Amino acid sequence: MTSHEGMPSLPPVDPVAAEHIPATSLTPELLASLLADGDDELAAWTIRHALEEQPRAAVFDGLVTGAMRLVGERWVRGEWSIADEHWASQTLVRALDLVRPELGPEGRVGPLVVIASVAGELHSLGLVCLEQCLREAGWQVANLGADVPADDLARFVRERSPQCVALAAIDPARLPVVAATAAAIREAAGDTRVPILLGGPLAGRPGAAGQAGVDWAGTTITGALAFCAAIAPETGRRP
Repeated sequence: MTSHEGMPSLPPVDPVAAEHIPATSLTPELLASLLADGDDELAAWTIRHALEEQPRAAVFDGLVTGAMRLVGERWVRGEWSIADEHWASQTLVRALDLVRPELGPEGRVGPLVVIASVAGELHSLGLVCLEQCLREAGWQVANLGADVPADDLARFVRERSPQCVALAAIDPARLPVVAATAAAIREAAGDTRVPILLGGPLAGRPGAAGQAGVDWAGTTITGALAFCAAIAPETGRRP
C-alpha cells in the first residue's frame, strides 16, 4: 500500500474495533487516501459505515464529493499525476458498486429517469451516485454514462418516454452544449413536457438553469432528489 504525504492513518481493519468508530471520524481526507491507495474494499467500508448514520444522498454530497474534490485539487496542484487521479476515480467506482442498494423486485417498477453526461463531458462518477440514490427513492434509472451526443440522447428520450431527464456537466465551457441538448430533448418529446435537471459544477453558476434551458440546476444530489420527488410524489420507497 502506497503512502501519501499529509494523508491520515488508515482505520483499523479489526471488525470488532471498526464497529465502534463514529461516522464523524470518517473524513474526506481519509476516504481520499484510501482511493489513492486503490483500496476499494476499505473505501467501501468507509462509505458503508457512514451510510449507517446518514442518508445516502448526504453521504455522497459530503464524504464522497469532498474526497473527490481533494483528489482533483491535488492533481491541479501537481501533487498527484493524472494517473493517480484516474486510479482514485476507478477505485471509487469499484467501491460504489460494493455499496449499491439492494432493492429486489420492487426496483424494477416506478417512473423512469434518464441520466447522462452531455457530449464532451467525460466524467460520470456523479451519475453513479445519483443513480443509486434515485433507485433507492423508487425510480427506474437509465444511466447512459459519459459523453452522450445530444441527438442520440434525444432519440433515446423519444423512444422511452421518461418522466424526467438529468444532465451532468463540469466544464463551464459546455454550457452551450447543455442548452443544445436540452433543446433537442424538448423537441424530441413533442407535446409531452419532460422536466430536465442539470447537475455538476457547471450547475452551480448563477443563472445556470435559465442559461441552459433546464427546469432545475444544482450541485447536490439532495437537491436533485427533492426536485424529482416533486415530479413523482408516489416514489419514496424508502425513508
